Amino acid sequence: MPTRLIDIEGLKKSREGREVLCDLSFSMDAGERLVIAGSTGAGKSTLLRIMSGLLQADAGRVIFEGERVRGPEERLMPGHPGIAYLSQHFELRKNYRVFDELDAWSRVEPDWQERVFDICGIRHLLGRWTTELSGGERQRTALARALLTGPRLLLLDEPFSNLDMAHREQMRGVLDLVCQDLKVSCTMVLHEAADIMSCADRVLVLQEGRIVQDTSPFGLYRAPVNEAAAGLLGICDILHDTSLIRHFHGVTGRADRLMVRPDSFRVVPDGGAVLRAEVLASRFQGGHFLLRLRAGDSMFYVQVTDADPRQGAIVGIQPVWACPIDWKQAKETDSP
Repeated sequence: MPTRLIDIEGLKKSREGREVLCDLSFSMDAGERLVIAGSTGAGKSTLLRIMSGLLQADAGRVIFEGERVRGPEERLMPGHPGIAYLSQHFELRKNYRVFDELDAWSRVEPDWQERVFDICGIRHLLGRWTTELSGGERQRTALARALLTGPRLLLLDEPFSNLDMAHREQMRGVLDLVCQDLKVSCTMVLHEAADIMSCADRVLVLQEGRIVQDTSPFGLYRAPVNEAAAGLLGICDILHDTSLIRHFHGVTGRADRLMVRPDSFRVVPDGGAVLRAEVLASRFQGGHFLLRLRAGDSMFYVQVTDADPRQGAIVGIQPVWACPIDWKQAKETDSP
């Protein structure tokens, strides 16, 4: 049975007369990797800071391992010893060597410290000054510093921000080891679709300080609660044309509107095509081409891996999957 790690109960927070968090409640189990996603201003970073004990909530409680996390107005030293918070700025003290900076924060046994150095890939950096580190090196060092406090829960605010592709992939691997090897649970604020899908066991979608969807990455990709949630995981199109929608009835049942993504269709030879579409544009994406197609009154994206049809070409396509949308329900969910 999963062990409950943290419970968020009715959190509220206002700033300058605006509600940032509105009666927010959810729970998280030990070992889980939870991603908090949403547009700018949804309340994601505010939520992390309250969870860590670094920001005082106006109302509600954070219960960590059965005990309430007190805010900075209730503690001389803000924060909770079992929860580590890593901001997106990776602050390190200047004029310190990396080892001295880390050793000053360490509350763990030497063998644990050595494992953290290896997992974060910073052993070769220990003799350098903190001002000599690159962005990726600073981030991994700041992460190591957080882990050396011995947390059971790690809160990360945009851990992949400002990283190039190589360092982003390296950081994903580091976080995998943190969860699997060190058995530290993680809650992350993320905004890039690839990061959300590769790092999350579960996704909470925040809009205007409220949770509008609590699901898996697959659930968010295939069945988002509304168009804003759908956009968090990349390209999507909304189909209204009934002459096109009827071709999906075999995979969706009857619906008036559908959300589709580039993998909702398959480009096939004319003999196996359900309908035909005109190629409006093509973009090379590395492992595939992204086509902009038009069929009837609808335009949508389709990805193909084995060909790059020219603009103006006519291709055969076959529906694979789509998400029926109940817009009335989605709009009610969005409203304050």
